[in-house]
Amino acid sequence: MLLTTLASAQQEASVWYFGKNAGLKFETNGSVTPLSDGQLNTDEGCSSIADVNGNLLFYTDGRTVWDRNHVQMPNGSFSLGTELYGDASSTQSGIIVPQPGSSDLYYIFTVDEPHHENAAVYPNAFSGNYVETDSGVTPTDDDGRNNGLNYSIVDLSVMGSNGSIGNITSRNNHLVTYDPNPAGEEIKYKCSEKITAIKNEADGSYWVITHFINRFYAFKVTASGVSSTPVISTLGSNQTLLGYRRNAIGYLKASPDGTKLAISHKQNGTVVGELSYGTGGVELFDFDGTTGIVSNGLTVIPNVQGYGVEFSPNSEKLYATYRVGTTLKMELAQLDLTSPDIPNSRVVLFNQDYYLYALQLAPNNKIYCATSYVASLGVINSPDAAGLACNYVHAGQTLASGKLTRLGLPPFITSYFNASFLTENLCFGSSTQFTISTSQNVNNVSWDFGDGSPLSNTLNPTHQYANPGDYTVTLIALGPNGAVTKSKTITISVIPTVANIVTNQSVCASLNAAYDLSQHNGTLLGSQSTALFGVAYFSSLVNASNHFNVLPLNYSLPAGITTFYAKVYNLNNTKCYAITSFTVTLFQKPTATTPASSFVCDDSSNDGLGIFNLGAFTPTVLGSQNSNQFTVSYHLNQNDADTNSNALSLNYQNSSNPQTIYVRVENNQSHTCFSTTSFQIGLYKMAVAYQPNNLYACDIGNDGKEPFDLSLQTATILGLQTLSDFSVSYHATAADANSGINPLNTSFSNTVNPQTIVVRVENKLNATCFATTSFQLQVKAEPILNLNDSYTICDGSSKTISAPAGFSSYTWSNGDSSSSTVITAAGNYYLTVTKDYGTIICSTTTHFVVNNSNPATITNIDVKDWTDNENIITVGYTGDGDYEFSIDGIHYQDSSVFSGLSSGEYTVYVNDKKGCGYTTKAVYLLMYPKFFTPNGDGVHDEWRVKLSEMEPNMELLIFDRYGKIITGFKGKSIGWDGTLNGRQLPADDYWFVVKRQSGILLKGHFSLLR
Repeated sequence: MLLTTLASAQQEASVWYFGKNAGLKFETNGSVTPLSDGQLNTDEGCSSIADVNGNLLFYTDGRTVWDRNHVQMPNGSFSLGTELYGDASSTQSGIIVPQPGSSDLYYIFTVDEPHHENAAVYPNAFSGNYVETDSGVTPTDDDGRNNGLNYSIVDLSVMGSNGSIGNITSRNNHLVTYDPNPAGEEIKYKCSEKITAIKNEADGSYWVITHFINRFYAFKVTASGVSSTPVISTLGSNQTLLGYRRNAIGYLKASPDGTKLAISHKQNGTVVGELSYGTGGVELFDFDGTTGIVSNGLTVIPNVQGYGVEFSPNSEKLYATYRVGTTLKMELAQLDLTSPDIPNSRVVLFNQDYYLYALQLAPNNKIYCATSYVASLGVINSPDAAGLACNYVHAGQTLASGKLTRLGLPPFITSYFNASFLTENLCFGSSTQFTISTSQNVNNVSWDFGDGSPLSNTLNPTHQYANPGDYTVTLIALGPNGAVTKSKTITISVIPTVANIVTNQSVCASLNAAYDLSQHNGTLLGSQSTALFGVAYFSSLVNASNHFNVLPLNYSLPAGITTFYAKVYNLNNTKCYAITSFTVTLFQKPTATTPASSFVCDDSSNDGLGIFNLGAFTPTVLGSQNSNQFTVSYHLNQNDADTNSNALSLNYQNSSNPQTIYVRVENNQSHTCFSTTSFQIGLYKMAVAYQPNNLYACDIGNDGKEPFDLSLQTATILGLQTLSDFSVSYHATAADANSGINPLNTSFSNTVNPQTIVVRVENKLNATCFATTSFQLQVKAEPILNLNDSYTICDGSSKTISAPAGFSSYTWSNGDSSSSTVITAAGNYYLTVTKDYGTIICSTTTHFVVNNSNPATITNIDVKDWTDNENIITVGYTGDGDYEFSIDGIHYQDSSVFSGLSSGEYTVYVNDKKGCGYTTKAVYLLMYPKFFTPNGDGVHDEWRVKLSEMEPNMELLIFDRYGKIITGFKGKSIGWDGTLNGRQLPADDYWFVVKRQSGILLKGHFSLLR
């Protein structure tokens, strides 16, 4: 009986830390020891790893990593700000995967909680508190971002700054599991909370698998590291992003034999942040461990709130935990994966108001259930057994004192629980080694090698097969948990040969050009069957021997000599092979960059011939290529360039216009390694700018500025050149003309006088072929002619009008051509004078009027008198002149009305302003005194109308206050003396009536004073 633990036994999953500082140690004898030294305190996801002998290496909650001594690794510590991107509220949070071929390097893959609050503010980080609708809990330790899937590297060979055994050497390397469109919705959530891993037995690599929406992502982990390009499988339920905070919850597990995946969904809600009962479920899929492809999806438990899933050790049973409806009742169920109707094979093992969450297979082949917030775990004691025979005990495993389980248990690479055996040396002619792979003690073994040879009871036997072919090997191993039978078909493969060696090769190609290695396959294989044997190429003998880092068949060649190791191998087993080597020398094929065509300006001869410096094109032809490595030559035709003959002198005169020049760039190490190109050279006609005359204008505006039509100069400037070949532009400065900028409009008004205009004549095909000339714009002053606007002649007279001397010519409208003329009749006249500058004649025309005039005739004078000093005289008159008026002969006015006059006698004067004479007439203004004093003192002794003598026939009547006539008299009378019939009348007021000679009646009153 064998009572030993195998040296190769796998005990990596034998130490667990989870929940509130809880832990378990699974011994090789099948017993379980509760642990109390764990530092981990988390609600859900966690992971741990031990060495093959069951010694703890490290563990993590997805954010902080503790070493085997429970010391935080300083580069993986939430409290130190160097946390990993898992989450305490992420279902699985993280899983640990070793790097194939290394005993020190491990990967921690983490999945964050995809929170809707974080997604709502993407790409910013959420900074508030998260309110959990279903629990009232307000976590405050999230970094505010949905970080998705990441991996960090643990190196156990280094020591942390705090003495930790191992440290994180590369943290939070992101893997994309979503549409990276920054404006899309997927990038806001990135990934679910699900992750699992399984070993690919074919090549020793691992598959790390996660899920997002309706896609599985399988990332391969090899000795070279983590591939960032996943295998993507799209199938299964579509977990909507609207409720993804909770749609992402639930476990993902692979079966121990690596052929199946199970996934649990808490819900598939469509309301952000809210629960959606009865919308989740459990799904089952096939998994191809060779390709990483997920297929054949099947919903096995619908319409529940799923959480935990796990496979039995023999991969034939599936277990799941879930909530039914909206109650606290949860169920633990078993499904038979061998049944033709898997969904209807469900057996409910437990159904009570208890928490049932994570399920995890252990090294003792039992499955443990996280029952949440209690000091024990549920245990499925015989998970391979059907139905209730699996023997679920709800509190079957106690925890250390004071330690509690919560929702999560540590997931592991499921291959750790697949009791099996390993084989080595499967090439025909070798002794094949068989080795048991299990984490438990083995008591007895029996080997059947499948070729009819006797059974072997040796623990790890060797066996040599007589013929190549397929053989089914069966192992029966008896351990503390009973007998396990494992069968595996192995292939004993023929070792091929190198049929023919490959001679060393040389290639002329660009750097990193693709070299087709497969062109040598036929040489290497010879007549050997391509159905049995393949060829692969490697950069080293070690890589070829290990079939590691196979080179792509289209290999990017570097410069110089590259050695390739060609491996002819059996397609069924890459370890059955033959190796040879050969070299490929890459002579860098030069790149001949085509220069721009070079067309320059001809000289004044315009003969189309010129000297070109071909060497000036060499830097362009070579570009960034090393001029010491390549030679550039120039030729007249393609054949000369191809044969490198008749190279041209670098100072070359063209023989035709235009002319094509052919360029050869040759690798100095291989004259057969060259490239060619071509370009054109030629000459453009040089422009000629002929000198035009100046342009002149007369200063009509008298400001020194006038409009000019510059285009009038174009024909002269071009000469025989045509506008179809050359352009003409006009500029204010020589600098503008030389630069070809700021052209003037051809309708241009000068800004200074004189002003120089610079002309540019330019070849339309090449702007550098131009010439300039200039001319002036000169504005000449018009003659200034000072004449009156009008003149006057009196009836019967004439007028001589004289213009200033000094003008070139005089032209009067009456035909005279001297500087003066005699006008005898009124009318409109003009005079035009000219100034001859030699280059332009400028003229001025002045118009004037000759008016006729004569003395005025006074037709009548109207007066308004009978006041002391407000009397008015209005003069009526006729005549052709322009008149002025006066009543004293001294002071004249334009108005014929005089007002504000005192009574008295006046002479009215009407004068012709043009000097043709004046007319006069006398006029008087009457007024009466307001009182008189007939006291004989010689002053005011009589009352009479002033100037009444001017109207001798004027009649006056005087009345007393009673209307009685006192007396009457004529205008020529001396007046009334204040008596009646010789008797003095008393002092009193008296009234009068005056009848003027014109018949006008005037009335008034006056006072007699004594």
